[in-house]
Amino acid sequence: MKRVKIIFINVLFVTATTLLLRTIGLMFQVYLSNKIGPEGMGLFQLILSVYYLSVTLAVAGIRLAVIRLVAEEAGRGNRPGAFQAVTVALRYGVGLGSLWGAILLLSANYLGHAWLADARTIPALRILAFTLPLLAASSVYSGYFTAVRKPVKAAVIHIAEQVVRVAATVILLLCLPNNLEAACLAIAVGSCFGEGAGLLMLRHAYINEQSRYADKDKTPNLLRRMLQISVPVAASAYVTSGLRTLQQLLIPAGLRRSGATAQAALGVYGTIQGMVIPLVMFPAAFIYAVTDLIVPELAECQAVGNDVRLNYILTRVFNLGTLASLFIMGIFFRYSRHLGLLIYRSGEAGLYLRVLAPLVIVIYVDSIVDAMLKGIGQQVSSMGFNILESGLSAVLLYVLLPRYAVGGYIFTIFAARMLNFILSLFRLLKVTGFKPDMVMIGKAMFSLFNAVVITNLLLQELSLEHFPFAALALHIACAGLIYYFLLRVLRCITTEDLRWFKSIFT
Repeated sequence: MKRVKIIFINVLFVTATTLLLRTIGLMFQVYLSNKIGPEGMGLFQLILSVYYLSVTLAVAGIRLAVIRLVAEEAGRGNRPGAFQAVTVALRYGVGLGSLWGAILLLSANYLGHAWLADARTIPALRILAFTLPLLAASSVYSGYFTAVRKPVKAAVIHIAEQVVRVAATVILLLCLPNNLEAACLAIAVGSCFGEGAGLLMLRHAYINEQSRYADKDKTPNLLRRMLQISVPVAASAYVTSGLRTLQQLLIPAGLRRSGATAQAALGVYGTIQGMVIPLVMFPAAFIYAVTDLIVPELAECQAVGNDVRLNYILTRVFNLGTLASLFIMGIFFRYSRHLGLLIYRSGEAGLYLRVLAPLVIVIYVDSIVDAMLKGIGQQVSSMGFNILESGLSAVLLYVLLPRYAVGGYIFTIFAARMLNFILSLFRLLKVTGFKPDMVMIGKAMFSLFNAVVITNLLLQELSLEHFPFAALALHIACAGLIYYFLLRVLRCITTEDLRWFKSIFT
């Protein structure tokens, strides 16, 4: 139980810090949307489409390789071997990051004109090129702390990094000329400052950690083992990221072909990608904290042949993630208009939030299943499904956007995500024998529906229009309590679950 307690406390802390990071990020998104408008948000999303491709090329597979290698070496009691794995990964990662950073720097002019069709993106792309080797090194150090069950250090550093990034960007936005090109440049420079500060802090924390252990004999074949993990992941991630970049470029182009003006196309694109999607992903802090920490746990269970514990972790995490995801989906669907107006002062953002709300359960649970597959060494299958999803998305966007505009875009998101989720889940079932509890999921959906209805009846006199923040918070809290009560009544959450939860703190 001591091991479970450590894991759970780490999950709670990482969740809290991730929520704080997402809060800072969401507030920053709100500030940017007010400062540069939907068109500016759309323009920067175009820049990010190319930048994220570059990030994938620079760091794909490195963090997962570090987590698995360090977890395996530490599980065998060979912490110096874990440090050696970090050293090997640093050399590989920084070299690869520097290579792709140089390529992005030299090709920024071509990408801005030929790919993005907007010269205002070029200065920001050139600045962002310098972050790639920094990101590669940070991924290695962050992977180490996750693997040794010390994510707290990395989480605190990420908070400081985000604060530096936001502060630098805001200062630059106030100092630079008031136009979209300068705004994108300010955001890019702020990212450079943030990544640099984060890397320095992670490096310092790692050196302090390393100094506590004496050296031992070298562990052989670490580079080969690292490449066996990272290269398949990287290769498939390259294809996936390339296809996703193509998707992002097809969206505004397809909207223009449907009859929208360039400004309107960027506006719709910016609203969905820059405003609604960050809001949809905001509550995922707990989900992603769990998925990050179960990868080394599953890897170690598999390495020592502990199938009982492996299946125990799969069942607990899947059930918990499903219950949480259903509640978040219900809240987004019921209060979409109020959230859009309260956060962004945008009815359009609220409309798209309601449309995309059912996708929450798919995105969140798919993230859990994807982490499980990576933890048991099925990363190649996982990446294959991602490639298929991205390829299908690109084809559907090309065919549907010119004819159905935003409707085609939304259909594509649902169809591609559902395909990935179904394939990933069936792969997990086949490899592990794990079976989802469909009766529990049905009871949870019944509980969610009734929790929302009962909340509306109890609080119908409390106006969401006149006291938006307080009333919305009370509505969500009331729905959450009723949802929990019904889950207990229907035995989706049992006394044994609560006893296990209580034992963590005793």
